[in-house]
Amino acid sequence: MGSRPHVLFLVHRIPYPPDKGDKIRSFNELRALNEVADVTVACFVDDPADMAHVPTLEKMCKELIVVPLRKGPAKLRGLLALAGRGSLSLAYYRSAAMRRRLLDLGPFDAVLAFSSTMGPYADLFPGTRRVLDLCDLDSEKWGQYADRASFPMSLIYRSESRRLGAYEAQAARGSDAATLVSAAEGDLLRARCPEANVCVVPNGVDLEYFDPEAVPARGDGQTLVFCGAMDYHSNIDAVEYFVDAILPLVRLRVPGAGLRIVGSNPAPAVQRLAEAEGVEVTGRVPDVRPEICSAAVSVAPMRLGRGVPNKVLEALALTLPVVATPNAADGLDLGAFEGADIAEQPAAFAAAVVRRLRAAKSGQGRFPQHRRVLVERYSWSHHMKELLALLFDQES
Repeated sequence: MGSRPHVLFLVHRIPYPPDKGDKIRSFNELRALNEVADVTVACFVDDPADMAHVPTLEKMCKELIVVPLRKGPAKLRGLLALAGRGSLSLAYYRSAAMRRRLLDLGPFDAVLAFSSTMGPYADLFPGTRRVLDLCDLDSEKWGQYADRASFPMSLIYRSESRRLGAYEAQAARGSDAATLVSAAEGDLLRARCPEANVCVVPNGVDLEYFDPEAVPARGDGQTLVFCGAMDYHSNIDAVEYFVDAILPLVRLRVPGAGLRIVGSNPAPAVQRLAEAEGVEVTGRVPDVRPEICSAAVSVAPMRLGRGVPNKVLEALALTLPVVATPNAADGLDLGAFEGADIAEQPAAFAAAVVRRLRAAKSGQGRFPQHRRVLVERYSWSHHMKELLALLFDQES
């Protein structure tokens, strides 16, 4: 081991490739850990296709523990927990195989657990410094789902919000630090659990990769783009909301305007949106950068969840204008970006999109100054230094 500390990194989903929100964050955490420590990664694989990435990930750490997560049994565990007093989410990721593999490991100098569902596995190492990266408060998302669902799902979602929220507070108290991506999320957890050491470690963006000079594609000035994992509930809700309530208002004033929905595993509800006039659903693409750069405006009409959406940071890095709801902008100071608008109601959102489309038509649709702000405030290297300082109990 030498003088380098040995860290256990617990992740609920294989942290490679960095092609969706949680995997982008966990990948950058692993990359930062590797610079200063020997890292053992223990993760689940919930998509058999991701097993192809195991050899690449093995090269990125000292030791790799991969446990397949079969969705059928996982859902059954969740239902059984629902019938009792447990959390559906925690039961979904409860694995005797993962527990056995972890009990054979160690000792470690520190443990970093990514998401609340990996908190129980960090508890297997009492006496070791532990940081829990909650990212977002998933209990809050369940509560938002409950607000929009009809009975009986509203009852189920409300119960899960309450049960998981109780665990998040318990896990935060039991950790040396609990981290979240936005100040609003941090304030919520502090209110629930004032004795916990709650810290904010925002998301960042890879400015070398998301460099507009490397992707010179330009579009027709009428295309809007939404990027994200399209089997994720908040993304599905966002594009349905946009197509149903906002896009028709945009097309009244810009008849040729259309929306391109880019992202893996489009749910049936998303696929059906392709039947609407002006909507394209691409599914998974090998590289999202040309899709973003060929659009005139990036839209983030999120109504569920909070935090710092990678889709917003990536569009800003590629110098696109962005129109976002307050939920999508919760963890960002969008006021610092000349090309960003925040709007909530459909009419206001559509009006902001139309303004940006017309500016793009007149040649004023790109904002290279975005990158300067991102370097100063949203670099992964800066935020990961803060996380490592917490993990090793150092001054950042």
